[in-house]
Amino acid sequence: MCGRLGTPEENRDDASHIQWSERLGYPSDHIVLILHADDLGMCEEANASGIRYLEGDFIQSGSAMPPCPAFDEFIQWAKANPAEDVGLHLTLTSEWKTYRWSALSPRDQVPGLTDPEGKMWRSVEEVVQHADAKEVNMEIRTQVEKAISMGFRPKHIDTHMGT
Repeated sequence: MCGRLGTPEENRDDASHIQWSERLGYPSDHIVLILHADDLGMCEEANASGIRYLEGDFIQSGSAMPPCPAFDEFIQWAKANPAEDVGLHLTLTSEWKTYRWSALSPRDQVPGLTDPEGKMWRSVEEVVQHADAKEVNMEIRTQVEKAISMGFRPKHIDTHMGT
């Protein structure tokens, strides 16, 4: 629900008449706040922070970026800590000025996801302008398959920068 917090009656799902708090195991009159960290796997610092906050129960979930340099390291930790809610942060952009990453798919098979520097585009608009659905599908599948091939099954999936 975007915007303001409504009353319990306003927050009910019309299809099932069960509030999200109830679906998560809380009473219907409770408001539940879930804190989530994304961009894990981007670098060692992101991993260290995410691990600290997950282990300390300061956040309840996190998601890691498969194309990034520290992804494998974070996934090894996630596999060793299966009780943590860790997912994939599917990534089709690389927005930083000097710290950037490339698609996992072969470059010649996803040319629309690759900028002149050989990295992913910096903005969502550039991805939309250059990539087609087949390339996006291939890259998303490649990212998910990478995680699974490492013996990691994500508990959820979300997107980096909304792409």
